[in-house]
Amino acid sequence: MLTPNYIKNLKPYVPGKPIEELQREFNIERIYKIASNENSLGPSPKAVEAMINYMSESHRYPEVGAFDLRNKISKKFNLKIENIAVGNGSEGIMANALRSFLCDGEEIISSESTFIGFQVLARGRANKYVEVPMLPGKYKFDLDGILNAVNSNTKIIYLCNPNNPTGTIFTKKEFEEFIKKIPENILVMIDEAYFEYATMYPEYPDSLFYRFDNVITLRTFSKIYGIAGIRLGYGFARNEIVETIMKVKLPFEPSIIAQAAGIAALDDDDFVKMSLEMNREGYNFLTSELSNLNIKWIPSYANFIMIDMGKEEYVVKLNDYMLKNGIIIRPLKAFGLPHCIRVTIGTPEENNAFVDYLRKYLKK
Repeated sequence: MLTPNYIKNLKPYVPGKPIEELQREFNIERIYKIASNENSLGPSPKAVEAMINYMSESHRYPEVGAFDLRNKISKKFNLKIENIAVGNGSEGIMANALRSFLCDGEEIISSESTFIGFQVLARGRANKYVEVPMLPGKYKFDLDGILNAVNSNTKIIYLCNPNNPTGTIFTKKEFEEFIKKIPENILVMIDEAYFEYATMYPEYPDSLFYRFDNVITLRTFSKIYGIAGIRLGYGFARNEIVETIMKVKLPFEPSIIAQAAGIAALDDDDFVKMSLEMNREGYNFLTSELSNLNIKWIPSYANFIMIDMGKEEYVVKLNDYMLKNGIIIRPLKAFGLPHCIRVTIGTPEENNAFVDYLRKYLKK
């Protein structure tokens, strides 16, 4: 069976090193994983309770339209249910959108050094994928550069805000100037996986606020709600876009357990508040310590911090040292940033462990 060249040459998504793999490799019992931007507080307690309660129903197929979940989301965000799509993580909705709207000869535009998951999905199609360099030295999306790359074949533009792995954002002013120049027949996909962490900043543009007909907003339960392993995401868009995406998704996506978890998580305001507070305190601690160590870090609007080590060889050495001491961080070569690492803002114990070993490493 012949495999198309664009699939043969595709580099699969490689996540952060699993805890179990590191334990086997170095025989270490205590592991701190601060590589994958997971919520170190664990899952929302209300989501856990709901999942346990629904385990006895797991012999049933879920409701195909995920009505209860979409209805819950609609009430939370004051939208009509027909404006809400759901899927197996926000990546599931991305994949369904690409399947739904891309035709032969049409192109996708995004930025360099953005979410690898989308890059893999985009390159997994025969369509041309255009990457625009980031603003030099700023690790930010070059929206003017993206705008200049638009042509008659452009069909989808992907924007990640805050961006993973840099943690940077484009502002309200920058977004408003950009979006008014984009033709209405181009679908602008805005990934807001870290929305809850960024929305407190007045300069951050909540894309849902604008209600543009050619914009789809993507969000997730994986980050602030701590249920990444359940795979549940949602999106907002014009009803015709949502109807099409829901038409092509897998018939029983998301699972019955995921739907129950999402419904319950949306009521867990105390957990969200606790997560945001932990993140704020952790961010202040880590950035202060990194500055004291003269380590270059990039201001972040998310639950992680990108660190610029200057050279790839420094990243490799630091990563090896951290792994041998039971700390999993994220080298960013796969993102096109071989001289950088990404560190999830974790619990005080995790943050202290990272700083302690970083200090020891620098004294070697």
